[in-house]
Amino acid sequence: MEKFLLEDCIAYAACRDARRLADSIDRRLAPHKMTRVQWSALYYIDLSKDKAMTQRQLADRMGLREPTMVRLIDRMEKNGLLRRESSDKDRRRNHLVLTEKGREVNVKLLQIVEAFKEDTVRGIPEKDLLTFKRVLHQMVKNVMENR
Repeated sequence: MEKFLLEDCIAYAACRDARRLADSIDRRLAPHKMTRVQWSALYYIDLSKDKAMTQRQLADRMGLREPTMVRLIDRMEKNGLLRRESSDKDRRRNHLVLTEKGREVNVKLLQIVEAFKEDTVRGIPEKDLLTFKRVLHQMVKNVMENR
């Protein structure tokens, strides 16, 4: 049996490299006083446009725990990027709505994120990117089945 090398572990490499990519996008967003997590929230809320998005739905979409999401939303609301609106059907639920400032910031940062994406995939054939996504998805599915 071969000796286990952590550097050969796909999960380790994926986590390490995902962190490097996350740090890189955070550096690009930092001059705008925004993080990738905050921008992702803006993006998903804006994407939902006509469909009201709740805190729980946003947490699920972003893969965050609800207590983390509450703190994130509190901070973004304080910064004037979004507001909570009570649901007409269930007053215990809040819908998240971008403010005008939040929409403007989202549009501006979307250009930065799109440029980051282009820089990230430069020189990689589309078929290789599709294979990477398919293989990564299968690896996650394999792990989720063995919970």
